[in-house]
Amino acid sequence: MKTNRYIVIALLLSIFVSSCEDGFLKQDPQTSLSSEQVFEKPENVQAFVYGLYYQWRATRVNRKGFYTILGTDEAQQGEYQVRTNAMQAAFDKYDGYYDSENTSIAEAWNIRWPVAVQASEGLWHIDRLLKSASADEAEQYKVFLGQISFYRACILFELTQYWGKLPLPNIVDGQNQLGPRKELQEVYKMITDDLKVSLTYLSEKRAADGRIPTIWAAKMLLAKVYMSAPVESGYRDFGEAQILLEDLKSRGGFVLENNYADLFDANKVMGNLPSQASTEEIFTFYFNNVWPDSNEAQWYAGTRACSGDPNCMYGGYDFVLPTDYCVNIYEPGDLRKDASIRSDFIYKGKQPVPSAGFGEDQLKPHFKKFEDVRIDGTKSFYYTGGNMYYFRYADALLMLAECMNETGNTSGAVTLVNTTVRSRAFGGTVPAQYVWDTGMSAEEFRTKILDERMRELACEGWRRMDLVRTGHFEEYVKVRNRWQALAPTIGTQHRLFPVPMVEIKQNPHLQGDQNPGLN
Repeated sequence: MKTNRYIVIALLLSIFVSSCEDGFLKQDPQTSLSSEQVFEKPENVQAFVYGLYYQWRATRVNRKGFYTILGTDEAQQGEYQVRTNAMQAAFDKYDGYYDSENTSIAEAWNIRWPVAVQASEGLWHIDRLLKSASADEAEQYKVFLGQISFYRACILFELTQYWGKLPLPNIVDGQNQLGPRKELQEVYKMITDDLKVSLTYLSEKRAADGRIPTIWAAKMLLAKVYMSAPVESGYRDFGEAQILLEDLKSRGGFVLENNYADLFDANKVMGNLPSQASTEEIFTFYFNNVWPDSNEAQWYAGTRACSGDPNCMYGGYDFVLPTDYCVNIYEPGDLRKDASIRSDFIYKGKQPVPSAGFGEDQLKPHFKKFEDVRIDGTKSFYYTGGNMYYFRYADALLMLAECMNETGNTSGAVTLVNTTVRSRAFGGTVPAQYVWDTGMSAEEFRTKILDERMRELACEGWRRMDLVRTGHFEEYVKVRNRWQALAPTIGTQHRLFPVPMVEIKQNPHLQGDQNPGLN
């Protein structure tokens, strides 16, 4: 994919500035700076880095933020959405529209790939600057090197998890050179090399601005890589992941919130300052309820039955709904269910009535994590702006337990889950009948930990990767996803998305190189 470096830099500079006082974006006038001018001053480089953050954050905004969450045993589309949009319906139906011409799949690619290229351009310029930098300048540039390497690793990890082999960025004289898709071993080498750079130059201490990643965020991602990389890549390694996660647990300083619901209460965790952050966030996408800094998520996660009142915080348009399996997976007394799933839609004392012709699932359970109480009764549910977690400590603990099980310490893994994540889920004490048995087999633990990850992380974006990496993608989706249960079409080829035709047309090296079994 070719990029005009002048346009890219202008775009990034136009969106990067956010106020630490009020937490929402204040747009600067667009400036046509050349890349040489941008990298002329350290303060401009930080602007470029913030631009990468906002470009990546945009992958979580509005409808497109849910594309990679759909089509699992956790989340599916509502009836009206499936009936009226064949392209996006393919995320659940895995039918003939799941191909290279699918515009929704292309959008999921197009909001990610440019970030990888822009980050690569930034790394090229930083490497160039380091050759002639003074000692003080070099220290500043190395910090930027750590941040940009982290962002590129994150976006490449998402891209390869969803599309497999990638035409890795190759920057020559500041411009990306088009090339063929690289084998997984080379893709994961670039990702892990980037993260090793991040581990060298990022700080252990959280910055005043939470948008700046820490070494702990890099360790968390590297652990994800080691746990999720396909075996054939040569990078699957639970032992290495365990070392990283144990270090994060012992030295990272993260603490589970006492009350799970507080994680999604926009009045309690609302900004990127340390005083506004959750004690368990490791890396977060920060939003606010003022456009253009809102995420619009509730517009797609809420119910149409309540949308007659545009200021009802439950309102939305039934794009992403929990599966029945997800709704029913919580044990009695698990406080996470009420914090994650809305089943009661009574608003101001009135039971809403479904809108005729828009599906029979409008009053079925919906995801609740995107509701924004700050705007209830005063603003449209379009302006939701709660933070979205990328990495949080509960996920790290569950990952650590999984690694412990895979390296032979099943009883220790069970104890860790019982005394942390599950203990919080039940308000501090797990009822005796729901305490996991430390004598269970490793295979039983594998089944239980996948369910526990759904309870803890529902609709936070990890389910598809979890199912693929554990080998249960087709098996579970076929029977637990409503649209697959009606007409099973899913196969192993659907573990990846098709390479979009728009990208194939731009890059002649991609001609004839489609993911196996896809058109």
